[in-house]
Amino acid sequence: MIDVVLLGVEHGPHALSYATALGRSRAGRLVGVHDRSSALGAPFAADLGVPFEADAAALLERTHPAAAVVCSATDRHRELVELAAAHGVHVLSEKPLATGVADAEAMVMTCQAAGVQLHTAFVSRFYPALQEARDLVASGELGRLRGMVGGNRGRPPLPPRYPSWITDAESAGGGALIDHVVHVVDAMRFVSGLEAREVLAETATLFTDLEVEDSALVSVVFDDDVPASVDSSWSVTRTNVWDYDFYLRLLGTSGSLSITTGREALQVSGAHGTRTHALTPFEPDIDQAMVEGFLRSVAEGRVVDPCATGADGLRAVEVACAAYASLAGDQFVHPADRRG
Repeated sequence: MIDVVLLGVEHGPHALSYATALGRSRAGRLVGVHDRSSALGAPFAADLGVPFEADAAALLERTHPAAAVVCSATDRHRELVELAAAHGVHVLSEKPLATGVADAEAMVMTCQAAGVQLHTAFVSRFYPALQEARDLVASGELGRLRGMVGGNRGRPPLPPRYPSWITDAESAGGGALIDHVVHVVDAMRFVSGLEAREVLAETATLFTDLEVEDSALVSVVFDDDVPASVDSSWSVTRTNVWDYDFYLRLLGTSGSLSITTGREALQVSGAHGTRTHALTPFEPDIDQAMVEGFLRSVAEGRVVDPCATGADGLRAVEVACAAYASLAGDQFVHPADRRG
């Protein structure tokens, strides 16, 4: 069994999902929880029956884990990832990897120098349909790729369901754009094998009274002059039957494909908070699959497919930051220009 600690639980829903996945796993186990807030972290740890430490270094020294999962506010990712690396601990970090490119670059380099793996929590890679799409593109079945359209839309992340830091530009790096575009851009990179070359964005706050954007449309030009558009918004209404969606459409010279989560689902009527109807998808538990992939990577001493690396997380942050930079000049920005 691989001993794992949870460093930060501020990203509450994800922290709980990953902790639950570790509880189900036969390859790893949760042995401790850290958070800078004892009021938040201590009850979380107590519910899971593991020790709590407000001092992350003390937890690492007390439990001597092989791996850590970082689920803090985004602006603490670098601090906790580098601390884990200094203790020789492999890391799975929540996305986005960092609020800016410099921090993401530093995290990747620190883990490389320490000889530990750094994974980014891009769970979309674990959809079987996305893996099949990658194989179809690689085999040439779609011909030459000529365009991509993708989206990741969710409910506005408002308290009490979500912690307030997610809508704070400094803690999160921005709003809906950075929160969701990183997932879709990584999926596009994963399926196509292409890198983003130019980025242009438009943002607005249309559905909430937040101080960050809740809507974003990002245009990306990938290698081989492949255009793509991404809808990354918090636009799902309170009564909608689903909480979020992910979709991806690819067009090639010889064919096309379309992936939409939620289509294969049970329609359930009953009490669902303020809703009376909801969708329960047939898809596998991709959080569980990602955690198992991380544990297997640690066990085998190599990053196994389809896990996303820290470098993958860095590429996505570059695109998000280029998108924000494009807003000032209303012109395309090169992601590579964001690098140090």
